[in-house]
Amino acid sequence: MITACSNQKTKASKTTTVKETSTSSVNPSKNIDTLMYAMGIQLFQKKEVAPNFELKNINGKTVSLKYYRGKFILLNFMATWCMWCRKEMPHLQKLHERFKDKDFVIIAVFSDRDRAKAIAFIKKSGYTFTENSGTYNSALLDPTGRVTGMYRVTGTPTTYLIDKNGNAFAIAQGYRDWSTKEAFTLIENLINLNKPIK
Repeated sequence: MITACSNQKTKASKTTTVKETSTSSVNPSKNIDTLMYAMGIQLFQKKEVAPNFELKNINGKTVSLKYYRGKFILLNFMATWCMWCRKEMPHLQKLHERFKDKDFVIIAVFSDRDRAKAIAFIKKSGYTFTENSGTYNSALLDPTGRVTGMYRVTGTPTTYLIDKNGNAFAIAQGYRDWSTKEAFTLIENLINLNKPIK
């Protein structure tokens, strides 16, 4: 269960590492590494298939992670009571607006125990970053913490980056400004990448 709301760029688990590379490189993969390092995003030493799950969305529909295979996924674990999550939401909105017509989706998993309050907050907020053309709304409710625990989330917000083949390859722990030039460039590069992240 979520125990903290965090702005800290905490250390990753033993299975992750950060690769520092030269910004002078024109290699797209190295450019991605550099941007991730600059944003404090930690690359896994070895990518793994992201565990599939099913959760109800705010409209009561059952949504599975595998529904979004073929898209680059930003999987964000958050809570409506978390100050840093609320601060991050406008940036996620700008990211969504920038890439909503691309092979990109933001999945937000809310760990609030009170479903009704979470749904009311989400609908009242006016944010549309979980509304995706051709797929179900990706604002998902995890009141028991089952999926949050599956992904070993210990504080919110926590974000996993998942490639188009369904592999989780990086994690961002704590608040991030996803509307910066660096963030936009990183996401664009990941969407357009023709080969898997090593």
